[in-house]
Amino acid sequence: MESMDDESSSSWFSRLFKSREKPVLLEQRLSREAYEDYRKLLMKARPEVDGSKLTLRLSNGVVELERGVLRVKAKNRKTAEKILRNLHHYEQPPSIWPAYGLSYSLKRKRGTVL
Repeated sequence: MESMDDESSSSWFSRLFKSREKPVLLEQRLSREAYEDYRKLLMKARPEVDGSKLTLRLSNGVVELERGVLRVKAKNRKTAEKILRNLHHYEQPPSIWPAYGLSYSLKRKRGTVL
């Protein structure tokens, strides 16, 4: 009987720890035209700009755009794919962005929101 209890508790522990997913990085290669299109699109959300690199921090992930590549970092693959699918909604009015998990990037300098 004890072996059954040990077995059920170990399977419970394995399910508990197995459910944790590793962070995911999706990377998409872009043509020059696609890069320019994404740049115009992401600029509407006020990203952090560092030269040709744009970084957009969302509540559930990060979008990075550099020449030739778009990266989406998220807690799991499902979330990363959802962010990637929803990026085109930046063409819509900002008031509906939260419905798609999108937002403005708020830059803070010494406690002031710009």
